[in-house]
Order: sequence, then structure tokens, then C-alpha cells
Amino acid sequence: MTDKTEKPDLKIVKKETDLTMKQRAFVEEIIKGKLGSHIDAYMKIYDVALTKSGKTPKHAHVDCSVLMSNPKIALAIRKGMDRKETSAVASSLRTRSYVLERLMKESKEADSDSARISALSLLGKTVNLFSDTIEIKEARDSNDIEADIEAKIVALLSEQEAD
Repeated sequence: MTDKTEKPDLKIVKKETDLTMKQRAFVEEIIKGKLGSHIDAYMKIYDVALTKSGKTPKHAHVDCSVLMSNPKIALAIRKGMDRKETSAVASSLRTRSYVLERLMKESKEADSDSARISALSLLGKTVNLFSDTIEIKEARDSNDIEADIEAKIVALLSEQEAD
């Protein structure tokens, strides 16, 4: 055992992703997307006032750019945007599922025939059951496409020479 007076070298280790409170607030404002631009979010969070002429101070643009180029902030913004997108997709799927479930229930349990038919019609539209559009997919060889293009160019050139 070592001497009792000798103390171990201890260090406080921060996570690499730690942001200051203002940086976190800046990231959150950008993710919310309500202010319109990064500079607007920067000015709000860092309490930057407009100049006497009503313009944004030049230093604010520089400081905002430096902040946005910080890899920790860029990563936090990207992760936040990904979370927001995932949440929006999940919410949309839940809504779709709920509507389809209610339409299915309505199609079986509605009081009137017209309500059941209306629900069935809406359910059919969700799966393109009543689609009048017919897709025709034609596979063409690149030589055929090239020949068609050349023929159209010749026709356009001959029309232009006739004028």
C-alpha cells in the first residue's frame, strides 16, 4: 500500500457532447424552427439587440457562424432534427391508423346504410381501389430512344429552315 498522504490524480471528465445552457437553448430554437433563421435564434438566445438603424450587428453574423460551425452544435442540431422527423412520421402513422380503424368500425356498425357506404368508400380510396389511372410501363432500348431524339431534332431543324 502507498503512503496515506499521496492523493490519486482525479479529473472531472465531461461528456464530449456537453453544451452550455445557451448553446442548448440555441439548438432547441433552431430545431423548433419558429424564428426563421439561425441568426434570429442566435439574437434571441444571446440577447443581441439590433443596431440603431434596425439592422443585425455584423458581429452577430460572425458569432452565429462560429457557433454553427461547432461540431458539437451541428451534431446536436442534426440529432434533434432527426428526432423531430421521426416523431412527425410516428404521429402521422398513428393518425392514419386511428382514422382507418374508425372507418372500419363505422363501416360495420353505422346506423344508416349511407354512413356504412361512405365509410367503405373512404376505406377503398385509401388503397386506390377506385383508381381510374392506368399505368403503362414500357421498357425501351437506349438505341430506340436515341433514334427518336435524333428524328425529333431533324424535324425541328427542318421546320426552322423552312421558316
